[in-house]
Amino acid sequence: MAAACVLAKGGLDVVVLDEQHAPGGQIYKGVEKVFAQRPQDVPSLGKEYAAGQALTRRFRESGAQYRPGVSVWQITSDQEPELALGLLEEGSARMLYPKHVILATGAMERPVPFEGWTLPGVMTVGAAQTLLKSSRLLPREDVVLAGTGPLLYLYANQIRDLGIMPQAILDTAPLLTLSSGLLGLSALLACPKSVLQGMHWLWSAKRKLGLVQGVRTLKAHGNDRLSSVTYDTHGHEHELSTSLLLVHDGVIPNTWLSMSAGIRHHFDSVQSCWVPDIHGAGSTSRKDISMVGDGVRIGGASVAVLQGERVAHEVEAYLGKKDRSFLTAEPRALSRQRRLRRFLDQAFPPTNDFQLPTDKTIVCRCEEVTAGEIRQVAAGGCMGPNQGKAFTRCGMGPCMGRKCALTVSQLMADARGVSVDEIGHYRIRSPIRPITIGQLADMPLPSENTD
Repeated sequence: MAAACVLAKGGLDVVVLDEQHAPGGQIYKGVEKVFAQRPQDVPSLGKEYAAGQALTRRFRESGAQYRPGVSVWQITSDQEPELALGLLEEGSARMLYPKHVILATGAMERPVPFEGWTLPGVMTVGAAQTLLKSSRLLPREDVVLAGTGPLLYLYANQIRDLGIMPQAILDTAPLLTLSSGLLGLSALLACPKSVLQGMHWLWSAKRKLGLVQGVRTLKAHGNDRLSSVTYDTHGHEHELSTSLLLVHDGVIPNTWLSMSAGIRHHFDSVQSCWVPDIHGAGSTSRKDISMVGDGVRIGGASVAVLQGERVAHEVEAYLGKKDRSFLTAEPRALSRQRRLRRFLDQAFPPTNDFQLPTDKTIVCRCEEVTAGEIRQVAAGGCMGPNQGKAFTRCGMGPCMGRKCALTVSQLMADARGVSVDEIGHYRIRSPIRPITIGQLADMPLPSENTD
């Protein structure tokens, strides 16, 4: 939205394709609807969420063409003579031929398999928060929250303000070290409001919401659905009866569209995820595609807005609408946000960094492949995830590996004693969204396309 505002103001013809049905992305999801129909909920959702209303209003008034409810199922490769996007809009497939594309694919919750995570009654915190924002759906009183990261505490405080007191919050993050404490001090000086707010969430969880820290070996139990949760802390096992477990282990860039477009990526050992190779503000290995926001590297909404504006100016220069000398150095506000992110990355490491799933844990939900099977094929000489498909079908289900790709690469790297970068990632091919043969057959020819 921020990039579109700048580009439209500069006189460029801008089209924003949004898979959702209203502007706001994941952070500001449903913000217009909440302000219009449920203004009483705005204080509970927080000041950061409320800030999205001003941005969406600016976007609506920018003059950029907005097309909601559109899925992008293909970006033509760099071997094709012309850049083109395959769209699915109102049930019909069509192609769009832009001069430049800015990908703002955002983040997805990091999938971290554990025993019982496929049981009905186990959901992610992000999914629960989406239900809260879009429909004001609240969990039951016996809900247990587990995992790590700021979103865990944000959601816990949001539902508390709406009258729901979770049974427990099970924090799987290790205790802060001296180095992370020093980064925390740097973050406090750079972004005092954000750090103090996070401390308030944490203190609230300790005093009122049943916070348990130092949790290890989380397991969900039940027959047809979730009935209880067990966990270890300080060498002792504990059990909680519950019908709903909400888990969160941070977020990672959603790179499926950029990988399918042939953009070069590498494994970022700090955030433990795959990220695109970026130079300048948002330029990729494909000169006609830029990227911005959490789809590049996890930084949060404030960073995404600042980056969006910088990338827009970079694209204007690429298209010859502005001299490159106009591009400014990184704003001080962006540098301050990066100091905050360095602290968060070290304070809330993902579980798989120090505790990979046990052999009997299902890793690939679609094909029901366990961690033990992945370790077995890796020990037998399997070179990487793509070859592993031939032995296990892992990553070949409807999610196309979104739920298992990262864990599979980490398991294979650990089993073979090499880096995740060396093991590699699934090869992502189009279509990356479901599309029928009929929709492809009915797609207009380039000469008939009105886009």
